[in-house]
Amino acid sequence: MTTSNMIFIEGKPSAQIEELARFIGELKQVEKVDEYVSQTKSARDVVKESMSGGVLAKAPEDNLEAVYNQLFGIVTDSEDVQLSAIAEEIAQNVAANTESGAGGLRVLNNLFNVLVSEKDSGSARAAVFEAMVALAARTKLLAMSIVPLVGRLPAMFGEWELAASKRVCILMEVRQALDAAQLSSEAYEAELVLLDVIDAQSDAERAAEVAASAIVRFANLSAVCDLDALASLGSVQELSKSGRLGDSGALLNALLSSDFKQWREFAAANSSMLQRLGVDADKASDKMRLLTVASVAAENLGNDVPFSTVAQAIEVDEDEVEVWVIDVIRAGLIQGKMNQVSRTVLPTRTTYRQFGAEQWKTLGEQLDKWKQSLEQLQPVITNAKLVAQQQAMQMAGQARVTIKD
Repeated sequence: MTTSNMIFIEGKPSAQIEELARFIGELKQVEKVDEYVSQTKSARDVVKESMSGGVLAKAPEDNLEAVYNQLFGIVTDSEDVQLSAIAEEIAQNVAANTESGAGGLRVLNNLFNVLVSEKDSGSARAAVFEAMVALAARTKLLAMSIVPLVGRLPAMFGEWELAASKRVCILMEVRQALDAAQLSSEAYEAELVLLDVIDAQSDAERAAEVAASAIVRFANLSAVCDLDALASLGSVQELSKSGRLGDSGALLNALLSSDFKQWREFAAANSSMLQRLGVDADKASDKMRLLTVASVAAENLGNDVPFSTVAQAIEVDEDEVEVWVIDVIRAGLIQGKMNQVSRTVLPTRTTYRQFGAEQWKTLGEQLDKWKQSLEQLQPVITNAKLVAQQQAMQMAGQARVTIKD
């Protein structure tokens, strides 16, 4: 959706209008096709007829993309109608009436790309994108068509020069469609983008609702472990400070600051609240075990951590630790090596739940230790260089040979 398309059609515009009008007449099964064609004289006429009853959108899939490309070419070459002015109506007509989801999406994608070459077409392109979301949702094609674009939407909004309220509206539509399709992980990604766009002051109620939903999703989604991506958003921090997050704010604080034991105590004391929020207790507990292992690794970065230490931290049998460590590595929270013989794990890289003042302090302490180690190594390195130089000089002296006549 970032490359403009150029549509080439053969023949004069009048011939193209006549050809498309005849095709539409046949689709409508009009009795007097020639008379119908003669009455459809302009680009505006053919556009009107193509959308009447969604007839063109109901064309066979084999012809669908071609006839719409012909329509776009006719409009682009005409002087009595501008494509950007009717793009929204065309897009909505296609989204509502086409029986082929894949074919309809190709048509809308072509329309979107043709609009790129027109000035001030940002709002029209946004309308086409909304139609794509609606069509993809109706035909269950969101995963292949819309999901890959979610992360790019802020940049696309900038290209379209949309008002903030319109940006929020589109993202809410995307989120609703993903929710309806039970694509919860993808809906969570849309919520992160939405929370980065929305104004937590002027639109506080909606921002709080989205943030609360994202917090609960994080707790429930096994594959999502990057809590900082959510907690570090300015809107989330602002809502949390103002107390607008309510119970979901308490949940966020528990996720950020608790080890597994503290989480278990929190969950027991607030079971009714978690149930009301929609938190899956088992999934949330598994998530906290993963985060706790990551925290233990962060505290022992570069040092061997016994399986027994991990087992105690997440309250499992020592024999289960290896599986949990593998899950934490798979989730991208840590990198390291396990030693089954010594029953230890050596973390070489970790991801913090939230990188704040305490984490900066820890990083500073680590840097100081590395600096001290380097300072201690400096004399050793200097002495090694001197010894190497002396040995080189001695070898050079021994190799010197004098030749006399």
